[in-house]
Amino acid sequence: MSLADKRSIFQVLGCLIKNPRLLKETQYDLKKDDFPEQFHKLVFAAITNLCADEVEDLDYIMIDSFLSNYDVQYKIFNDNNGIDYIIEATEAASLRNFNFNYNRVKKFTLLRTLESNGFDIRDIYDKDLVDPKEHEQMQEKFDAMSLEDITQEIDRKFLKIKESFLQEYGAHGQQAGKGMKDLKKELQKAPALGAPLVSKILTTISRGARLKKLYMRSAPTGVGKTRFSLGDATNLAVDKIYDWNTKQWISNGTKEPALFITTELEMDEIQTMMISFVSGVNEDTILDGTYTDEEEKVIDDAIDIIEKAPLWIEHLPNFDINDVERKIEDYVLNHNCKFVFFDYIHTSLKLLAQLAQESKGMKLREDNVLLMFVDRLKQLCNRLGVFIFTATQVSGDFKNVKDADQSLLRGAKAMADKIDFGVIARVPTKADLDSIQEILKNGFYKVPNVVFDIYKNRRGKFVRVKLWSYADLGTCRTEDLFVTNSDYEPLPIEATIIELFEEEEVTEEVVEQEEQREVTEEQEENKIVELDF
Repeated sequence: MSLADKRSIFQVLGCLIKNPRLLKETQYDLKKDDFPEQFHKLVFAAITNLCADEVEDLDYIMIDSFLSNYDVQYKIFNDNNGIDYIIEATEAASLRNFNFNYNRVKKFTLLRTLESNGFDIRDIYDKDLVDPKEHEQMQEKFDAMSLEDITQEIDRKFLKIKESFLQEYGAHGQQAGKGMKDLKKELQKAPALGAPLVSKILTTISRGARLKKLYMRSAPTGVGKTRFSLGDATNLAVDKIYDWNTKQWISNGTKEPALFITTELEMDEIQTMMISFVSGVNEDTILDGTYTDEEEKVIDDAIDIIEKAPLWIEHLPNFDINDVERKIEDYVLNHNCKFVFFDYIHTSLKLLAQLAQESKGMKLREDNVLLMFVDRLKQLCNRLGVFIFTATQVSGDFKNVKDADQSLLRGAKAMADKIDFGVIARVPTKADLDSIQEILKNGFYKVPNVVFDIYKNRRGKFVRVKLWSYADLGTCRTEDLFVTNSDYEPLPIEATIIELFEEEEVTEEVVEQEEQREVTEEQEENKIVELDF
């Protein structure tokens, strides 16, 4: 069997000769590829060319006359008894059945196209079947299928293949209870917490820096969003920082590979802030070179610590989404970096040019551009299994606000839809400070100079709460003070201290010792059972 139905082709050509106006009806779209044999192509070409010359009454004489002008084509026409074929097709053509025969011709065209492009179509139409009964069953199934049915069948097969290879990158389904028992055991063994942030209370609220999550901290200019991010990035990568109260280096409990991507600040500006965070020496002192001998010794030690830390800086002054993706992928693959800090989300000429090209010149508003950017960052979190902490500016409405939320985000409020954790940092207003006087009057806390409004917290129970802190921008460090709800009532949220340790290498000797221990324990249990019995 060939992938063509000559009877349907015979009917279609006969109907076109009998009623050429069918070619002009929009629901029909016949092309020369619908006719696999050269003879049928010639007849169809003659019909379409004559119709293009506004011929409305066709017959075998006109077609024969047209083809006689082309020697090679005319020979093929005569070798196939062209005149007799046209006379018979015209007489046998049923205009009432044209739609059926047209669809059948198109179905075989689709099959030939799929086969030529490497698709396996045997489940739909197996031209190599020899068993009459199997052929009849296949033919009945094929006759009942529409063009849309065939394409959907191919889509289902391709989707199954695609999901088997790309499952980790996108959505997938399963029975709801699958893996639940293992999940319970995992959570009992290790709670759903990420790496620690500088703020131990913010670590409690957000459950830490969790992989595959996108966090966003927004703030007005000058509040310190870059310094907060730098503090968190450095805190993750270095294993200790200096405490001037105890005059000792204290452990951070972490040494995780981290990347800080800057778009505006130069490398040396980032480096001095990192030194300040680790050493606890004010950045102005470092910039002016006015440190004491004791401070210089701590600064030198801090530089040694940073030099050995899995901490990297990238400067991307003019970027698009692809630049950011490639850079993060590079550090994930080559440095096993799982914690990324992007400072901060804004438009650039290259970004605008990229999105204009992808949208085929369609003008995009700034909010569309920023939303698309954040969406791609979230996709990157899932695809690469990384944690990304980014930042944005806020609008001018923040000055007299009581509860800061996504409505203050500059450019695109919808960015909040894509993130897993959202917080706005701002300087407390006079009204804020007046509202917490009852808490401050006991003298246990410093007067806060920054308040963090948590407005989104996926998988966290604390939302619409305020974390009051004291920020030392000169060292990029923050000190947690207390937490209140939106009505300024204190909440008993405790700090969370997370320590991450590298897994010990499991040697064959260790495995053998563990197996022997299990055997011994099992023998002891059996002895006890026998004695009890």
